Amino acid sequence: MLTFDDLVSRLRAAAEPTRLRLLAACAEGELTVTEICRVIGQSQPRVSRHLKLLCDVGLLVRFREEHCVYYRAPIRGSGEQVARQLLEWLEKADPVLDRDRRRAAKVREQRLKSVSPARAPANASEDQELREALLQEIGAASVGELLDVGTGTGRILRWLAPRASQAVGIDLASEALRAARSSVHGAGLSHCLLQKGDMYELPFPAATFDTVTMERALAAAERPLDALAEASRVLRPGGRLVLIEDFDGLEARHETSAGHPLAVLRDWLTRAGLECERLRPVDCGSSHLLLALGRRRGELNVAA
Repeated sequence: MLTFDDLVSRLRAAAEPTRLRLLAACAEGELTVTEICRVIGQSQPRVSRHLKLLCDVGLLVRFREEHCVYYRAPIRGSGEQVARQLLEWLEKADPVLDRDRRRAAKVREQRLKSVSPARAPANASEDQELREALLQEIGAASVGELLDVGTGTGRILRWLAPRASQAVGIDLASEALRAARSSVHGAGLSHCLLQKGDMYELPFPAATFDTVTMERALAAAERPLDALAEASRVLRPGGRLVLIEDFDGLEARHETSAGHPLAVLRDWLTRAGLECERLRPVDCGSSHLLLALGRRRGELNVAA
């Protein structure tokens, strides 16, 4: 709940045409100051002053990613509640907001075109096969609060975020995050936050998420158990970890005495304090994958 003074300060901050436009634009996904200026059509000094005021009262959040600073509406907390309520009162067909929305869509399209072919989406047919297998295993229920580790171009978020109350994708590569922002937010998934992050040191408190996903992040990792321990740490008790891994890559590691990829994954999950619920081979075109589901136990117990 908000105090009287906190609510008044937020309402005052939003009660100005440009700031209300900024709030609406940043509610659909994070944008840099330069991008916001292109959307709003105003100078950077003017836009920066308005952004600072909105951040000061918690209606926008600000974070740095290499040389860029991004702004967006918060996805949790009292600031999110107030921002969401204010935007629900707005007429979506308002011509000014509609123009801003179309300009923001062009910004995201230009971002996606700048992504190198190496981080481009996978073959469409293989994409569809993996998506169907993943959704079949996840089931029709909500995935709650979702974290996608090593999100790449954001395809797992595009598949699962419609079933999530809130979703976060992290990656170390800024180029990949630019692509993910364009494709995820361009799909209307405004409740998704994309930010830079390390799978060995996830920037979240313990027991934050109901579902954590990791796609092909462990087979080539230097410390796969440390990455799994972090994923387990941020899961709530009873939460699920969903792994998609490369079969051949796991086979090459021979991290356990058995050496078989299924045994490797099962052992890793157990040592990370997760109960292995499901292991399923998935062949998608030329890709030989394993899909694993682990359930977070009540007490974290990572083996040395």
